[in-house]
Amino acid sequence: MEKEYKRTKTRGKRLRYMPGLDGLRAIAVIGIIIYHLNKQWLTGGFLGVDTFFVISGYLITSLLLKEYEETGIINLKNFWLRRLKRLVPAVLALLLVVGIATLLFKSEDIVRVKHDIIAAIFYVSNWWYIAKDVNYFEQFSFMPLKHLWSLAIEEQFYLFFPVVLITLLLTIKKYRNITLIFWIISLLSLMLMIVISQPHLNHSRVYFGTDTRLQTLLLGVILAFLWPPFKLKAEPPKVLQRAIDGVGFIGLAFLILLFFTVQDESDWIYDGGFYIISTMTLLIIASVVHPSTLVSKLLGNPLFVYIGKRSYSLYLWHFPIISFVHSHFIAGQIPFYVYIVDIILTVLCAEASYRYIETPFRKEGLKAFTLKRKYKTALIRTIAIVICIIPFAFIMGGAFDGLGKDKIDQKSNSFNTDLEDKYLIRMIPIDKIGQKSNRDTDVYTDISPLLIGDSVMVDIGENFKDRVPKAKIDGKVGRNLYQAIPLVEANYKQYNKKSDQVILELGTNGDFNKKQLDDLINKFGDAQVYLVNTRVPRGYEDHVNKLMADAANEKSNVTLIDWYKRSEGHTEYFAPDDIHLEHSGVEALTDEILSKIKKK
Repeated sequence: MEKEYKRTKTRGKRLRYMPGLDGLRAIAVIGIIIYHLNKQWLTGGFLGVDTFFVISGYLITSLLLKEYEETGIINLKNFWLRRLKRLVPAVLALLLVVGIATLLFKSEDIVRVKHDIIAAIFYVSNWWYIAKDVNYFEQFSFMPLKHLWSLAIEEQFYLFFPVVLITLLLTIKKYRNITLIFWIISLLSLMLMIVISQPHLNHSRVYFGTDTRLQTLLLGVILAFLWPPFKLKAEPPKVLQRAIDGVGFIGLAFLILLFFTVQDESDWIYDGGFYIISTMTLLIIASVVHPSTLVSKLLGNPLFVYIGKRSYSLYLWHFPIISFVHSHFIAGQIPFYVYIVDIILTVLCAEASYRYIETPFRKEGLKAFTLKRKYKTALIRTIAIVICIIPFAFIMGGAFDGLGKDKIDQKSNSFNTDLEDKYLIRMIPIDKIGQKSNRDTDVYTDISPLLIGDSVMVDIGENFKDRVPKAKIDGKVGRNLYQAIPLVEANYKQYNKKSDQVILELGTNGDFNKKQLDDLINKFGDAQVYLVNTRVPRGYEDHVNKLMADAANEKSNVTLIDWYKRSEGHTEYFAPDDIHLEHSGVEALTDEILSKIKKK
């Protein structure tokens, strides 16, 4: 989230300010905010992060090359100090506020948030989320610092890239050859993403990985060598100017179109899509940094510049605010006025951060702190920081850990009968010993169905196994339907006979298409397949339920288990997230499945 094109002096020369870059940042951050408010409004808004990556790579490299050309060396100490003053104070202020706010309003999540704060302090949030296998619970639970993964990647880039650049400048020297090296590395990063992101598998590893996202940053680096902003002529030939404008408008239109059309789980963006999208972003940057283009004037309008200058602040604060506010509502049932509150609070917090944290520290460093009364603003800032640090220190020291638990660690992430049956001896229910119970039909030993599902399957696993001892159950938190396809291919291909019963409870964690559903069903051949539809307060609920209903109508071996209808009006079935099941919900879903598959 660079804004280094502020008018600064280098060897007596002012760096040319390029308002079009701030305008492009404005578009990027607006896209991201809308996406996080409600991804159904702008499904591809997350691509704004990649726009920031490209800008950062371009901007940092341009500044470093300019310094090298004018002085013959790059002062790493000064570079890192500028980055430190520019980026770190605002993040630390955010962490202080989020930590204290979590303690006050969401104390049950204090442990998880504390862990995320530690990762954020050391700028390793992206690898932390990879290590934690961020999946279903992270999607539906309270994680106000999740967005800091992108800042972690940028900081890692700022730490290592200048060293690599200096080494290449001193050894290779020729810009053409250095550019070729960076291009090859970007292709290697692209190849790594393609190899790791196998179709229909979780994309978290490649989405969060510094190694796989390096491609985008390096494309910005390459453009800095090919299109140095400080060497561009103010008045190029008209034909060239029109050409630059043309590619700029094409790139901008393409980016905005993608904001509205791309899905975050689309396989193609992980198979080279990010590279193509970032390449198109280069066209926009090439146009907006040129002093004579219409694109630069369009994006350099006062409103976009205002937003762009505060894009870093807006990015920092919008996600925690949305997380806190939306945690008091059922997802998918949020009143429109709540979104207005989100935006107002985000703008106010971003403006305060920009004026009283970012700007003072960038200009003055530690001198922004003072105890002298004549500097009222600095004095208030100092007192506020001290007041916040005291409870924050207790939080980080673990004083309040007893108020909450890290639910990701504490709650079971899977239920697999292969393991359950290996280590547990299941006893006959007590009412079955020596007496005939009115519920003697509750336990079914004559059926052996296969059940595959997500966290809802994990919820019912133990109860269902008690009712159907011979059932094989494979439930995993965060599982999407498309992830079940390779699972079946690897472990359950034998369930393909007419006598086999297969229950699929998938759809909680995201949308899928008809082909993916058909491919999964077809894996089971002639088996009787039962599709459990979903009740999940998300925009894709209606779509996945319709696809399941259509499949049941079209295929003779497919039956719909209508959990959506069965659970209607039964709020007591669900946990506060309106997704996971309480005990009554576990029993109800188990009964609903058994009513379709049991044999007398």
